[in-house]
Amino acid sequence: MPNLSGIYAPLTTPFRADGGVDLDRLRAQLERYAAAPLAGYVLLGSTGEAILLDREEKLAVLRAAAGSEAARRRLLIAGTGEESLAATLAMTRAAAELGYALALVRTPHYYKRAMTPAALRQFFLELAAASPIPILIYNFPQMTGIDLELETAIELAAHPNIAGIKESSGSLEKISRLLAISNAKNNFQVLPGNAATIYASLAVGVEAAILALSSGAPEICHAIWSAARTSPGRALRLQNDALPLALATAQGGVAAIKALMDLNGYQGGPPRPPLLPLSAAALAALQAAFARATSAALAVPAAV
Repeated sequence: MPNLSGIYAPLTTPFRADGGVDLDRLRAQLERYAAAPLAGYVLLGSTGEAILLDREEKLAVLRAAAGSEAARRRLLIAGTGEESLAATLAMTRAAAELGYALALVRTPHYYKRAMTPAALRQFFLELAAASPIPILIYNFPQMTGIDLELETAIELAAHPNIAGIKESSGSLEKISRLLAISNAKNNFQVLPGNAATIYASLAVGVEAAILALSSGAPEICHAIWSAARTSPGRALRLQNDALPLALATAQGGVAAIKALMDLNGYQGGPPRPPLLPLSAAALAALQAAFARATSAALAVPAAV
């Protein structure tokens, strides 16, 4: 079971002018990320617009990243969640064959009323039992409308092939309570997905995070993670200065992350319709927030 530590970037999916997936730009992104202080990458997460890709496009993205020399130097996580158990298992097996270390699986959510704790428990237990690689549960209620209950997470944590949970609700209380599970089961890890509360999550014992913000500003995210381990005062100041950027990207979603990537040299490009690019006003606000966070990361003394 991989021991996760550090910042993991959920990569975006680049598109050509004709709307197709741009695998060449994806490879170029990975080359650029090779110099960034990241522990690994997530392909086909929410930031990767996986919900807007068809199966063949998803497989092409997974193959391209797995075949990249730059990507193979880091831990690779594949987003394999689909609405059905069968389709999720098929994507997970495909990712395993390509060499991905973990599968990140969101909670099924289309049939919301039917997604009871019992249904979600059975879905993840059957998936974990059949999966050739460990599973990371992905809880993102803001997107799915489904919030995995703590009691269900506790039951799932007991399965030897469930490695942990990406908890993107932003609730520090829930992260703290999940960490109590982690302490009782050493190979169950808790990875927050909210950059606005990353310092607080690190302060209560989190070791790793999957942050959309790190796709556009990996240096800033790593600076907070690193400082939290050695200089809490510096980490808190960095978090406060990065908060407007974290909030701007959370509000703007994929379009904001891709715009931030363009600002920072990571070739984000446009989102896929029906998503729209940022408005001029939102882009200006994003630029100002990025400038503030970047200058703060350079200015705050390491000894603070």
